[in-house]
Amino acid sequence: MFYATTSLTRGGVEACVDFLEAVAPRLPQFWLPLPRELCRDQPVDLGPLEKYLEPLLALYHEVEANWRCYETTEDLKRRETAAVRLAALVIKARAYGKIDLKEWDTLFQQPPRQPPAPALVFGPPPPHKDAVICGTYPPNPLETAADLWHKLPPAQKLELAKWVITYVADIVDSINLDEAYLKTTRKGWDTAYHRILTLT
Repeated sequence: MFYATTSLTRGGVEACVDFLEAVAPRLPQFWLPLPRELCRDQPVDLGPLEKYLEPLLALYHEVEANWRCYETTEDLKRRETAAVRLAALVIKARAYGKIDLKEWDTLFQQPPRQPPAPALVFGPPPPHKDAVICGTYPPNPLETAADLWHKLPPAQKLELAKWVITYVADIVDSINLDEAYLKTTRKGWDTAYHRILTLT
């Protein structure tokens, strides 16, 4: 079984939806990065993520397939808390020009849980698995940190932290995640990602 992958941008999600619309109905089941409550027909508040997940929600509701959900609303809330903590670390690093890796380690110390397959994942696919890049690639610095931080030596953690700071600054200066992603990629993130990937 395989993983389809994209960075979380509206364009990336839309491209993956086109791919999944053709492939998923032929499979016994397909897992989506949506809250499990959604698959149980319970109300879900996705907050600001909703506009990026909109094409995926439409796919879930409109295309006949055995869709399964592997996230929880709690996971999303934990991410929002992490986002607030991350913002504090980014502000501190920009104000003082120093990155305290111990503080960053507390934010990214949990290795990600591997979703069941076949599934759509945001960020790097699980290692040693068949992957189909159906949307935006490479994963953004935040997705990369969430998935690979625990495997990296200190020098690469420092480099990745600098890229996370760049990406967060680009988010602040952009109209949406798609624009922020393009700005960060133009600054050399693509090359940096592949360099970091060789060290995991």
